[in-house]
Amino acid sequence: MPRLILPLFVAAAVLASPLAAQHAFRPDGEFDPSVPAPRAVLGHELGERFTPHHLIVRYLERLAATSPRVRVDTVARTFEGREVLMAIVTSEANQARLDEIRRDAGRVANPRGAVDAEAAAAASRLPAIVWLGYTVHGGEASGTEAALALLYQLAAGRDEETRTILDSAVVLVDPVQNPDGHERHVQDVMRMRGASAVPVTPGAMIHSGNWPGPRTSHYYFDLNRDWFIHSHPETRGRVRSFLSWYPHVAVDLHEMGSNSTYFFAPPMEPLNKNVHASILRWWDIFAAANAAAFDRQGWSYFRREGYDEFYPGYGVSWPILTGAVGMTYEQASSSGGAIRRTDGTVLTLHQAALQHYTAAWATALTSARRARERVRDYLDFRGSAIAEGTGSPIRMIVLERDAFGRADSLVQRLMHNGIAVQRLGRETSVRAATEYGDDRARPARFAAGAWVVDLAQPQGRLAKALLEPDAQLDSGFIAEELESRRTGRPGRFYDVTAWSLPWLFRVRAWTTAESLGALEPGVLAEPATRELPTARHAYAFAMGSETSTRLLGALHAEGVRLWYAPRAFRSGTARFPRGAVLVRVAANDPGIHETVRRLASATGADVHALGSAAVDDGTDLGSNSVVPLRQPRVALLGGDPVGGNSFGFAWYALDRRIGYPVTPIPASGLAGPALDDFNVLVVPSASPAGMERVLGDAARERLAAWVRAGGVLITVDGATAWLASERLGLSRLRARTDTAQAGAAGAALPASVPGAIVRTVPDSLSLLLAGVHDRELPVLVFSDRIYAAPRDVRPGEVVLRHEAQQRLRLTGYIWPEVPARLADTPYLWTERVGRGRLIAFAGDPNFRDLWRGLTPLFANAVFFGPSF
Repeated sequence: MPRLILPLFVAAAVLASPLAAQHAFRPDGEFDPSVPAPRAVLGHELGERFTPHHLIVRYLERLAATSPRVRVDTVARTFEGREVLMAIVTSEANQARLDEIRRDAGRVANPRGAVDAEAAAAASRLPAIVWLGYTVHGGEASGTEAALALLYQLAAGRDEETRTILDSAVVLVDPVQNPDGHERHVQDVMRMRGASAVPVTPGAMIHSGNWPGPRTSHYYFDLNRDWFIHSHPETRGRVRSFLSWYPHVAVDLHEMGSNSTYFFAPPMEPLNKNVHASILRWWDIFAAANAAAFDRQGWSYFRREGYDEFYPGYGVSWPILTGAVGMTYEQASSSGGAIRRTDGTVLTLHQAALQHYTAAWATALTSARRARERVRDYLDFRGSAIAEGTGSPIRMIVLERDAFGRADSLVQRLMHNGIAVQRLGRETSVRAATEYGDDRARPARFAAGAWVVDLAQPQGRLAKALLEPDAQLDSGFIAEELESRRTGRPGRFYDVTAWSLPWLFRVRAWTTAESLGALEPGVLAEPATRELPTARHAYAFAMGSETSTRLLGALHAEGVRLWYAPRAFRSGTARFPRGAVLVRVAANDPGIHETVRRLASATGADVHALGSAAVDDGTDLGSNSVVPLRQPRVALLGGDPVGGNSFGFAWYALDRRIGYPVTPIPASGLAGPALDDFNVLVVPSASPAGMERVLGDAARERLAAWVRAGGVLITVDGATAWLASERLGLSRLRARTDTAQAGAAGAALPASVPGAIVRTVPDSLSLLLAGVHDRELPVLVFSDRIYAAPRDVRPGEVVLRHEAQQRLRLTGYIWPEVPARLADTPYLWTERVGRGRLIAFAGDPNFRDLWRGLTPLFANAVFFGPSF
């Protein structure tokens, strides 16, 4: 949305100052004196210190108020309330026709087939649209200083290069993509900064920050992994803006280790197979421009190592799949502002920001000089995506709708990614369709209303990358990685190798090459509202959906007394195949009817009013099998040594996805009374050694006593290895100690799986699977941790076990010997300890908020753990 800017008189005080026409990075340049230089507003020269958010906002306001080349929009507000700003910078003439430019950009982005004269005409007059995003990781803060320098140059510069960029390009500058993390970094450094220069000793406190560091967002998510799942307002606003401008070039400017130099594209292998060949050519074009700019200064740099383009959720991988030339730029970090490197040189914030500024300038200038060619290639990309999808063996992807709303949630996410989704208007049969998880095509019949994604669309390459059952890795790359692993050399897997959204949302899906008729526009209807009658006996709702989970949490939060009927029953037309949560009328206060109606309406949950404890089929609701649910009082362990990302994933799941109150407590406080107010403790991923170091004997003994007295301990990912240790002494679960085959030097080969999706088999009788009816569930394997159940395993303890070796893998890469070790081992384990309970996830069910199909399991652990 357009942002209100300050009137022009706000700059009057700086116009007479000699500071108004200075540039820290281009001291010989000529600038419009009516536009304030950064120092005139910030109070410091760029590169002298990190700029806090309120001064970034103030400076952008001043630029927009004083330069007709600059417009500033607010694209989002963070969870902490900070504005995410984007500056739109171009010539005065282009600013006057900005609406026309956006219409042309949309026309070029959505061609109607291979020959589209209207789109070609729009491409012939469209400036190159260049998006420059800085500091998505809060501590990588030289990018923000470089952004401010670039904005001043474009807003006030009078040289020929500046005019070329302004006339032939629209530059979209996102100066700080992660305002919450960036501000955490700025304040950490500011608190540790003295009157003298920044200490350059690498071990100085100014370079370390507080747990878990400033890299991440408010909920400790890596926003550079959020581009297609959109969990955060920063990403949602950014993607909305992106899909209204359709940039032709997209650069994400980062930092890396202080002892490095500078990285720019082309990236290293592996590349996502959906990256078009034209992008590779443009990588070389921009690399040549960047290299020339750096060579003029004698600066070092590298390409084709360290950073890949396989996972489609990065800040440039997602744009690449829409047709932009997406490029990651990595600058060596100055950490707290100046740091001594291993070669004895001192890298300063000024130097780091200058190098980012130089690369961004070379990129913008190249984009402007080759605007016609770049826009034409973008149009060709969008048109060829339609043609490529038309001939694809997976032309259509069909998503079956489910009673729990998972398919609708997935479709909503696809639509927010700009992907067109349609619906089947009638029941349709095809001769050959391959169901996800199957190895061959079979005849299939799809119900009316099923969702259909036709890959023959301008966003088809992005749609394919997000939905295809198995992202392909090049066989040559795999062979090299196996050899590197055998000989002890570093590997190149950078992130997860599997993310297919139907698996993550637990949605049944098929691919087919056949064109499906009777397709209608895909419209997500508002949930139907119906009057909830007054119940005489109880209100009942099934578990398994996000709406029912939120309703259960809301009822608990208001102190409503609840019961769970675990067996199937039917009351009138309401069927509950595996039980239901009951709100008994007689056991609650007279206002219970209004409370249930209000919360059911707020959450959208499907609630039924029951007139009697007697049912028409199944187990009566007064049965002894119906158990009361204790209200969970939930603590979330944080601080050293807990992993910040995993902490954030669990915090977000409870706070935003499930909507239930949670209290973070520090691991260092477990020796005291920290747990006295809680009956559930969630421990995110943490190393066993780190937990032992922080807890010590006193906290370990107090925690064990708390569990035995009735507490529920839920461990996630690495914390499960701590739970399974003999030293803790609580669980009968143990980590497997057998190793992978020996490498060339005789040492065990590393066996950490680089993010694959595998099958698990559920124990359908477990209360932890309330509302989960699947015969198998996909889960993520992203470590080398494998567990063994004890020989005396009892019914119900292995809630989910990994499938047999032959059926284990669904998608992603797994080292050759791992399936035999992982097969038939526990993924989700529970056991009774005294009056308490242990619940252990081998992986992280909340990983990046991607695994929406596993949210019910984590919610059940929290809500049902205290009651069984």
